[in-house]
Amino acid sequence: MKPICIDANVFIASTKGNEPYSSDCKRVIQAVADGEFYLIEPTICMTEVIRNITKYLEMEAGKTLENNLRSMVSIWEICDNHFCTSAGYTGALYGTYSMDSIYLETALKHHAVLVSLDNNDFLLRIKGRAGIETYHPKDFP
Repeated sequence: MKPICIDANVFIASTKGNEPYSSDCKRVIQAVADGEFYLIEPTICMTEVIRNITKYLEMEAGKTLENNLRSMVSIWEICDNHFCTSAGYTGALYGTYSMDSIYLETALKHHAVLVSLDNNDFLLRIKGRAGIETYHPKDFP
């Protein structure tokens, strides 16, 4: 089993179900459920997912996704002072936005596959440079 770090936007699109890549996002998450990967997430992922799902759907959907995430995640990367400082420098090195830098730092620390819907402003900036596998859900094997 390989480690994988999935950007919150993949969980959100999968749960909403009505976005252009929702079915591809579900396929990525299903690969974790099927045991092909073990999931590593920064703790801030929980905030991003709950906030967005409760905004677009409702509180109960947020609680359901929270429970699903808690059961799926094998390792939570704590976003403490040291980790966030390191992620800031990683972001500066690769030219990524702050939140993307946290997912990138998580994937780099654990040599994990990284999956995000943010192709232009994130994946294309690191593809072939970061030394990890990166995928948009539509390209996920």
